[in-house]
Amino acid sequence: MKNLIIKLVAMVSLVFITFAALAQEPDARILSVINPSQSNGVRIGDVLSRTLEIEANASYVIPKTALPMKGENRNGIELADIAVKTSKHGNNNIYTIVLTYQVFASAPKPVVMQLPEERFVLSGGAKALSITVPAWHFWFSPLVAEGVSNAKENMQPQFKPVLIDIDAHYTRFWIFLVLSVTGLLGLVYVNADKRWLPFMNGAFAQAHRSLKKLPDNPVGEKKALVHMHQAFNRVHGENLFINNLEQFLAAHPEFSRLKNDINEFFQRSNASLFASRQENSELYINNLIVLSKRLRDCERGV
Repeated sequence: MKNLIIKLVAMVSLVFITFAALAQEPDARILSVINPSQSNGVRIGDVLSRTLEIEANASYVIPKTALPMKGENRNGIELADIAVKTSKHGNNNIYTIVLTYQVFASAPKPVVMQLPEERFVLSGGAKALSITVPAWHFWFSPLVAEGVSNAKENMQPQFKPVLIDIDAHYTRFWIFLVLSVTGLLGLVYVNADKRWLPFMNGAFAQAHRSLKKLPDNPVGEKKALVHMHQAFNRVHGENLFINNLEQFLAAHPEFSRLKNDINEFFQRSNASLFASRQENSELYINNLIVLSKRLRDCERGV
């Protein structure tokens, strides 16, 4: 009786082990194969794509050397492109492979052709695995019926392509061109020192150019003050003194925003010219260059 029980337990264990082995998923398998939707009327030059998904254990990979070679031509069917995308699904990898073929075969009458069988080798696990995707058959149709005479009869006249209305593009082009030229002229007008456009050679524009050429020493400082006073005198129409600033600004309101700077200039000028006040010539000339540029901008209305 005891031996019988042992035999029954052994048999039950063997059955469970067998079922467990059968239920265990393989290390690699094909999840899906999507072939072209149309299997007839395929002609020379047509592009056909097929997509397949392979699920494999994380330890397995598909090396690039195991993939079909792009540009390979088999029986007039060329592999034009191949793309591989990898994603995770639990402990497994999902390989999505898109194969793009182009038909270069020719035949005088409809024949059955096929996208070739593809074989993928996975490595990295205990042993190499092989996945085979079966060939896919389709009907190839010639462009014209067999025979030169039939080809001539089947020739269709060529039609000129439909013209595209580009008037709207021309309009946008000219608007863009006008805006670009206007913007460029504006930049030149604001920043240029030379008299390239009207109203660019005002009194302070000339003074600004002259100040930038002066040496950074007391002699240059005296000349810088002279140039600035000459510019004010030209704009005012006569000699301008500090007690006439309100009258000057009333007649030329474009300089009003620099009222404090102009007043400070005249005070420092009087101190330098008449009180023999010592200044840092380099610093003072640089300040006058900045002031002359700001006055030039007011003069130009920018």
